[in-house]
Amino acid sequence: MQATSHCPDGFPAMDWKVPLTTLTIGLEEEAAALRVLRRGWLTMGPEVEGFEQEFAEAVGARYAVATANATDGLALCYDAVGVGAGDEIVMPALTFVAAMNVALRRSAVPILVDITSEDDLTLSVDDLAAKITPRTGLVVPMPYGGFAPDMDRLMEITRRHQLPVVEDACHAILGTHKGRKLGTFGVAGVFSFFGNKNMTTGEGGMIVTGDPAIAQRCRQMRNHGITRGTYHRHQQSFDQYDVLVAGHNFRMCELRAAIGREQLRKVGAANRRRGELASRIREGITARAPEVRFPFTDRDQTASSHHLLVAILPHDVDRRDFMRRMTERGIQTSIHYMPLHRFTHTTGLWDEPPHLPVLESIEHRMVSLPLGPGFTDAQVDLVVEGTVQSLR
Repeated sequence: MQATSHCPDGFPAMDWKVPLTTLTIGLEEEAAALRVLRRGWLTMGPEVEGFEQEFAEAVGARYAVATANATDGLALCYDAVGVGAGDEIVMPALTFVAAMNVALRRSAVPILVDITSEDDLTLSVDDLAAKITPRTGLVVPMPYGGFAPDMDRLMEITRRHQLPVVEDACHAILGTHKGRKLGTFGVAGVFSFFGNKNMTTGEGGMIVTGDPAIAQRCRQMRNHGITRGTYHRHQQSFDQYDVLVAGHNFRMCELRAAIGREQLRKVGAANRRRGELASRIREGITARAPEVRFPFTDRDQTASSHHLLVAILPHDVDRRDFMRRMTERGIQTSIHYMPLHRFTHTTGLWDEPPHLPVLESIEHRMVSLPLGPGFTDAQVDLVVEGTVQSLR
C-alpha cells in the first residue's frame, strides 16, 4: 500500500514505496462510522462513553476522559493539578512540542531534561532530579518511541518532592513497564489518536486517571464547564443546566469515538507486528552496516508499543543527505524530534540555554526509519537495502 505525503522540508511530495507508517483502518471502522451516521447523533454521546469505558479497561485505569486531541488532554491535566503562572514544568527536551506549548500558554516555565544516553532516548532521571527546584509544579515524562523511562526511580523522586506526574503517553498505547500499563503511573496519563499513532481516530485524545476529582474536573472543563452534557439533556423533556466554571470545548465527537473503539480492538496485534518488523529491520541493517546504532536494543521488546524505529547515524554521514537519498529511493523518513529549545518561539525563554549535553551530541544524527504494521516483506527489504545504500 502506497501513501502520498509531504516530505521533510525542501523535499517534494511523492508516492512512497515505503511510507513512514501504515494504518489499520478497514471495513470495521467504516461500519462503525456508518452506524453513527445512521443513528443521527454526532456530538459527544454514547459512543464516546463506550470508548472511554473500553479504553480505561484496556489500560487498567479507573477513569478515562476522551478529548478532541491529546494537546487538549494535556491542557486539562495541567489545569486539574493546579499548574499556574510561574510554575516550572519539568519535561524531556526530546518530545513533541505540545507539552511545552501547553505550559507556555499557562505562563508556566518549561524545564528541559536531557536524554539518558545514546542507547536510551528517554529522559535522564538523574538530570530530572538535578533540575527540580522549589518552583517545580509538575513533571511530564514521555515514553519515547514506546519505551518507558526509569519509572521506578522517577516516581520515587517525584513522591519524595510531593510532585504530581502527568504522563505524556502518546507513544505508548498498551506499552508497559514491569507489567503495568504506561499512562497509569502518575496522577493522569494522556494518549493521542493522531493519524500517525499506533491507533488513530484522525484527531483525538484520551486522559486516564485513578483520581475521581481529576476525572470530574477534566470532564467538566472539556465541555464549557456545563453541569449536563448535550446528549443527556437531549434525553430529557427539559433543557436546564448550570455553568460552574469557564471551560473549553475539548469534546470528542461520536464518529471519532466509534472509529476509536474498533482501533482499540486491533492495536494489541498491531503493536506486536510492529515489534516483529522493527526487529527484522534492525537486524538486517546491523548485519550489513554495524556502524548504525539503534537505541533500546537491550530493553524488553515485548513491553514496548514500538511507535518509532529510530536510528543513530554514523558521525561521518550527513543526515539531510541520507534522508534525501532515502527519498530518491521512495522510502520516507522523519525526525523525532527537533529538541524543544531549538524552536524560534523559545528564543530568550530561558536566562541560560538548557544544559543538554547528551542530546546535543547526537541530535543531528537521529533519524526515524519507516515502521508500520501493514508492511510487506518486500517493503522491509527495501528499508534495509535503502538504508545501507543511502549511507554511502
